[in-house]
Amino acid sequence: MEQPAVPLDPRKQQILKAVVADYTETGVPVGSHVLAGKYMLSWSSATIRNELANLVDIGYLLQPHTSAGRIPTDVGYRYYVDFLMEEEPVPATVRRQADPVFDRPAVGVEELLESAAQVLATLTDAVSIVTGPQAVTARLKHVDFVSLDPRHALLILVLEGNLIRQQPVELSGEAPQEALSALAAQLNGELAGLDTTAIAEWRAAPAGPEQPPSPLRDQLIDHILTFMRAVDSRQDTMVVHDGVRNLLRQPEFGDVLRLQQVLDVVEEERVLGQVLASLEIGAGGGGVQMVIGNENDLEQLHGCSLVLTTYRAGETRRGSIGVLGPTRMRYPQVAPRLRYISQRVGEAIERMLG
Repeated sequence: MEQPAVPLDPRKQQILKAVVADYTETGVPVGSHVLAGKYMLSWSSATIRNELANLVDIGYLLQPHTSAGRIPTDVGYRYYVDFLMEEEPVPATVRRQADPVFDRPAVGVEELLESAAQVLATLTDAVSIVTGPQAVTARLKHVDFVSLDPRHALLILVLEGNLIRQQPVELSGEAPQEALSALAAQLNGELAGLDTTAIAEWRAAPAGPEQPPSPLRDQLIDHILTFMRAVDSRQDTMVVHDGVRNLLRQPEFGDVLRLQQVLDVVEEERVLGQVLASLEIGAGGGGVQMVIGNENDLEQLHGCSLVLTTYRAGETRRGSIGVLGPTRMRYPQVAPRLRYISQRVGEAIERMLG
């Protein structure tokens, strides 16, 4: 991120830190009388007013109108999180609230991510966003075909980690359920555990004399490969979110149009996945990236902050996890809680996938 151009002396740092703390708590512009009564008891009101005016002049604070107090700008928040923020430890009560979610058995990765998104939204009072773990290559665990009508079937594909994809497909000829079930049993016996490359090689190999040609089998294998290649190329990245209602409680989103712009991004999985992919940080240990206000590439998110990190499940799988909320966010609380949930998600997925 681009660093603020103007450094601050200790007095201005103290005032900026106090304004951020009070505005985060109340959502009300902070005046000199509040600072004098709560944070700077030994300072004169004139001194505080002068420092506030200086912080406005250099772009760290904003005065909404003449008689109002001050609020932090995006640049002010950036300076705060980079130089002044002191992270709060994750309380034992929060850990006790989160841990059961990850200690209990989950049916599959999607269920685990949904539970993680729910608890993260609760703990941060923001919108939580979690992407599915991306492996080096997808591996087939199980396939099934369910007849919809004589010329259509539902392809049910289960990949390693219990990632499930379902899609109606058109058949090259009429096929009853008995034939589809027999074909699924055959493919499960021959393809289970194989990745995309191995299945493609198997598909291209000449059939033996005991294996008569089957256009239906070849067509369904092609559908399987299409789905698995989409997963391998990250075109099918799973994005789970929760906590949209948390935005409704924030005064920043009282404007219906502004709220709708943010919701459009959150609800459009493809767009949200692209946003996360563009911001994805390295797989190293526990880094947290904060994108504040106008630092977001999408104009719809200019009034928001995105706090993001990467979880790791073993050496070969990782995903993104973050929260989205107003720029008036409890950064010292959100960052360590996000880091903690990220660690627990990675551990749980690693146990699940082995």
